[in-house]
Amino acid sequence: MEIDIEATVVEMEAPKKEKSPAQWHNHWQKEIDAAQKRTRKYMKQGNQVVKRFLDDREGGQTTSYFEGYRGDVPSRLNLFHKNVSTVLNMLYGQEPKIDVTREHYDPDDDVARVASLMYQRILQSDVEPSGEDLSCVLKAVLQDRLLPGMGCARIRYEMDVSTEMSLDPETMEESEIEIMSGERAPIDYIHWQDVLWGWGRTWKEIPWWAFRNWLTKDEATERFGEKVAKNLEYKNQTPEGNENRDEGTDPDQKDNVQKAEIWEIWHKKDRKVYWWSRGASLILDVRDDPLGLDGFWPMPRPLMANYTTTMFVPKADFIIAQDLYNEIDELQSRISTITRAIKVVGVYDKSAGNSVGRMLKEGVENDLIPVDNWAMFSEKGGLQGSIQWFPVQEVVGVLQTLQQVQQQKVEQLYEIVGMSDIMRGGNTDQYTAAKTQGMKAKMGSITIQALQDEFARFASELEGLKAEVISKHFSKETIVEQSNAGFLPEADKFLVAPALDLMQSADVKWRVNIKPESIAMIDYAQIKSERSEFLMSMAQYIQSASSAVQAVPGSLPVLLELMKWGMAGFKGSEYLEGTFDQAIEMAKQTPPPGEQQGPSDGEVKLQIEQMKQQAQQQKQQGELMKIQAKSQADLQTLQVKLQGEIQKIQVDAQRDMTLEQQQAQNRLAEIARDLEASLAEIQASMQADLTVERAQAEYDMASQDVEHRNTMREIAANKRRDGM
Repeated sequence: MEIDIEATVVEMEAPKKEKSPAQWHNHWQKEIDAAQKRTRKYMKQGNQVVKRFLDDREGGQTTSYFEGYRGDVPSRLNLFHKNVSTVLNMLYGQEPKIDVTREHYDPDDDVARVASLMYQRILQSDVEPSGEDLSCVLKAVLQDRLLPGMGCARIRYEMDVSTEMSLDPETMEESEIEIMSGERAPIDYIHWQDVLWGWGRTWKEIPWWAFRNWLTKDEATERFGEKVAKNLEYKNQTPEGNENRDEGTDPDQKDNVQKAEIWEIWHKKDRKVYWWSRGASLILDVRDDPLGLDGFWPMPRPLMANYTTTMFVPKADFIIAQDLYNEIDELQSRISTITRAIKVVGVYDKSAGNSVGRMLKEGVENDLIPVDNWAMFSEKGGLQGSIQWFPVQEVVGVLQTLQQVQQQKVEQLYEIVGMSDIMRGGNTDQYTAAKTQGMKAKMGSITIQALQDEFARFASELEGLKAEVISKHFSKETIVEQSNAGFLPEADKFLVAPALDLMQSADVKWRVNIKPESIAMIDYAQIKSERSEFLMSMAQYIQSASSAVQAVPGSLPVLLELMKWGMAGFKGSEYLEGTFDQAIEMAKQTPPPGEQQGPSDGEVKLQIEQMKQQAQQQKQQGELMKIQAKSQADLQTLQVKLQGEIQKIQVDAQRDMTLEQQQAQNRLAEIARDLEASLAEIQASMQADLTVERAQAEYDMASQDVEHRNTMREIAANKRRDGM
């Protein structure tokens, strides 16, 4: 059987039929419904985790929001809130410092250095307290990562357009034109309930990503038009984001303004963005990739907790350790109950009289209470035989046991969630100090360090996307304005123009980096201890190296290289590497000191002759300096005269230019007057010709009318004559 290869190729290359707006709406409705089913459990657990963090108890009762919890808990030890707050403050303890460099660290590239500096100025402007955009976004994203399990943020591009009056050089008339008045690349925090994504096992496999927006009717009309806005479904937004009101939705917390739920869907395969709403029958809008980013997605890979390659769905950290949290709360409930039961209480023989009961109620110091029937009271064993106290010792023993068990559970919980790493001082593991950290603490801090590195990765990629938007969409004027390029050092200002070309070049990649230690909580005591230890070690090394340099001349560059290598193990050492490089280069150029020997007679004579020559040269240099000073004075006088002549010429030229401009304006005005006069003359001539032609036409019509009447009279006369 022969195969028609040409027909097959044509069939394969034939484009697929584009879907209609109704078909696209049905397609995305199926995708959104499937995504909501996949993430339903995650969304439900996320809301429960947030309530547990806030210790939100329904109806005033302490109940569990998770499976496997046993019984009501009148008392709770909310370690979850404390643990999350500690980690949150530790991972985001200060404003991040943004570092921008080229992808490849090329030496002596001043243009790239200036471009990187301009990038840093623009990006850092959103970090400082004046903007607080990035700070608020990162804190919210990190909190979502630690509570429900996923934090997300995105980048957008906005351009402001304004109108102004402009003079048309051809028609010399004013008209309105649109001009760009501003550009921005804002970073938006995306709530963890307002995202959905397509089926995928890993981040690379995700086919689409959707962001939910809530628009009022006026906002929907402005965005999609009045016809589309009328057909949308508007409803009250709830904090939980649940459409099913039975899933723990508090009716008092809903928004009193009805809004339309609109999903902005980024489809990676065809690099298009779709706007879809469940209440509409058609797709609202479709646009090509609006940002044109290399990775297409307008956001970095989200911060996600405990996801695997089985399915790209997060799971909150609390769910992993919920059994320990629940057991600790149950133990706390028992401890509270038993603590309330521990009190001085007992029973006594009523037949012994009221004296025994009065002993605790009325008895004070140095007071005796009378006892009736003392003989019978003594026969029963006195006070010991009449009172039996509540067994407090047994209850206290149970309480101590419960407290010990609870302490063990708390230690187990700290090991699971990583709080023990922080207590051991392994919160960031940024430095190496033998006295403060051992191998156990170092290995135990891997969990917290990994979370910190992941948070720094997210922040770096987010700012990298903003830098890419600036490179591809911002105009050069906007970049210069927002980077304050006019305040750069004088030596760098001439590099601004080539730096702008480099920033907007599609072939150059930039590396935006936010180091973990630049955003984590600073341990000043630890830094001080480690730097002191480093300086002491370096002092000992320098003392030993000095002896080595004297013993082995020429070994100074090698010893400095070793010192630089040892310093590189400390974070922050890159600030001193440039200084060390200069010192090493100077050491290489300086010849090693040789052995000192006494000069010979020939050398003494040669030195005397050299001294005479130096004296003669100094005398000649003195004369030369006098000549140069006189020449310099004459040159300055000549320059002053020359500047005066130049200023005079400039004044004359300015005056002549002003006269020429005035004459040109006068000529233009005269030409305009001549044109107006000619135009008036032409109009008058045309009006006169039109009047003459109109009169001639009226005369012709009147003549024809007279002739017609005369003709009619002749015809009538002829008829009468013929009739006679």
